[in-house]
Amino acid sequence: MLRSLAQQVQCPVPLKIFIYYCRTEDAQLLLEGAAAGPSPLALELLRTDPARILQRAMHFSRAQDLSQYSHSVFCDADLRFPPTFWSEYVEAIKSEEPGYWSCRVMNVPWPGSEVFVEKWMEVGLPHLERATTGRHRDDYAGHVGHFQCIPRNLLVYPADPRPSVDKIDLEFSKAAIERSQSRRRERRLGRPSVYHLDHPPSWSGTGGLQL
Repeated sequence: MLRSLAQQVQCPVPLKIFIYYCRTEDAQLLLEGAAAGPSPLALELLRTDPARILQRAMHFSRAQDLSQYSHSVFCDADLRFPPTFWSEYVEAIKSEEPGYWSCRVMNVPWPGSEVFVEKWMEVGLPHLERATTGRHRDDYAGHVGHFQCIPRNLLVYPADPRPSVDKIDLEFSKAAIERSQSRRRERRLGRPSVYHLDHPPSWSGTGGLQL
């Protein structure tokens, strides 16, 4: 994910990424990824105990408190962003009323997704588009936790200690939409899509990370 964010072009806003990790080797890979492009990222690495790495909601809540930017985006580590994603998404956000929004997430199934991790520099957007099997979790219309964007002060992400997602993402989106000016069910904005690189639960390289 970080490599694709470092490749963003004409992004009109600064991006700061908060990442929780528990393994030293992951921290080194993260630093390399954040610097691997024309738009190096502002990166804050937050080390946590291995027993707590899956407490996703706790991490999101803490990171939101640390940020001073106008918006908070809570997302998964297994996403790949096209180079123009953020320039297009920022424009889409500007045209909507303030509140909770998401984006379209296209699924690249496993094991075919592995090539997009192992040969990252050799495969581009056309390869991703051909490999997709459609929108990921399309029925939820952007309410799930793959990509959740809010004005930072709209709502504090609940510091729930449950491990992994465990429907906390749906509870959060429901509460955030209730505070939004628009209440329409479809929350995915604009033309740009991100790509979900599917994987087994123990996929090496992401098992020690939470964003």
